[in-house]
Amino acid sequence: MTRRPADARARVPGRARRRRIEATAVACVLAASAGGAGAACLAIDSHPEAMPLSRIALPASDPTFTLRYVHSVTRTPVDEDYRVDGSTIVQTAIRFAQHGPGLPTEADAGASWRVDANGITVTMNRRHETIAMRVHADQAPRLTAAGDARPVELARWGNRALVLSAAPGDCPATNGAAIR
Repeated sequence: MTRRPADARARVPGRARRRRIEATAVACVLAASAGGAGAACLAIDSHPEAMPLSRIALPASDPTFTLRYVHSVTRTPVDEDYRVDGSTIVQTAIRFAQHGPGLPTEADAGASWRVDANGITVTMNRRHETIAMRVHADQAPRLTAAGDARPVELARWGNRALVLSAAPGDCPATNGAAIR
């Protein structure tokens, strides 16, 4: 273990020390507002560079999130629902108003396909180790975690590829805020 000299703190400029203290305080407040211990940590990283962009703590009582975007062809909203199960991301449903390229055309075995006044809902149980996606501001991609009404605007890091992954347990949640 390397020990710092007793005066090491004094060598950190006041502004930098204050920023570090503020960042720690913000992280503590975000962790507390997430309801304490999380059931899972959802990571948003750049792809393929794997540069960490954000971490979201999902509550133990409901480790779910929704991806919402505007379909690039039909220009109608699409909602994809997911649940984190350990280090796996499970897609549980997709809802869309109008069918378009890349959307399901039938339900998987053991799943359902329902058409109602709100559009089409397809339930499923698709397991993913990671989810790689290309985001573009024109599609207004956003992620909303259970228990947190503040969506994460996924194009905030530019029009690029992102990857989502999950890990069980607590994480240094940024709840959509960028990791600095």
